[in-house]
Amino acid sequence: MAETSHPGSVQRTVGIACLTVCYLNLTACSLFGGTSQSLTVNSDPPGANVLINGTSAGTTPLQYQVPRRGDLTVEVQKPGYTPQTRVTGRKLSSVGIVDVIGGALFLLPLLGLIAPGAWEQDPGIIGITLEPDHSQPAQPQ
Repeated sequence: MAETSHPGSVQRTVGIACLTVCYLNLTACSLFGGTSQSLTVNSDPPGANVLINGTSAGTTPLQYQVPRRGDLTVEVQKPGYTPQTRVTGRKLSSVGIVDVIGGALFLLPLLGLIAPGAWEQDPGIIGITLEPDHSQPAQPQ
C-alpha cells in the first residue's frame, strides 16, 4: 500500500517555510549587507591631504571606502593651514532598522545587528573649512 502525505502536514511544512523566509528577510538582512561604505571628505580649500585612522587616503575632494565597524578619525591637512580632525561614530543603517522591526514583529533575537551591514559611519560626508595657519605663510593653491 502506497503511503500518502496528509494535507495538513504539507500545509504546516509550507507555513513553516514561509515563516522562515519572512524571518530571514526581516530580521537578518544585515547579514547580507556590505562590510564597507563610502565616506566623502571635502575641504575648502580643496587639495588637502586626508588621513583616516593615521593612514593616507588621498586628497580632497575624496570618496573612500571605509569599514562600517568602529569609529574613524579623519584628519585633513594642507601646508599653510591648521590641520582639522573629525571623528565619526556609528549609527543604525536603514537595513539595521528593518532588522529591528522584523525582530520585534517575530519576537525573535535580532541576529542581523551583529553584522557590519546593520551599521554605518555617521556622518558619511565630512566638510571642513581649513583656517590659515598664521605662524607660517599660506601656500599658493
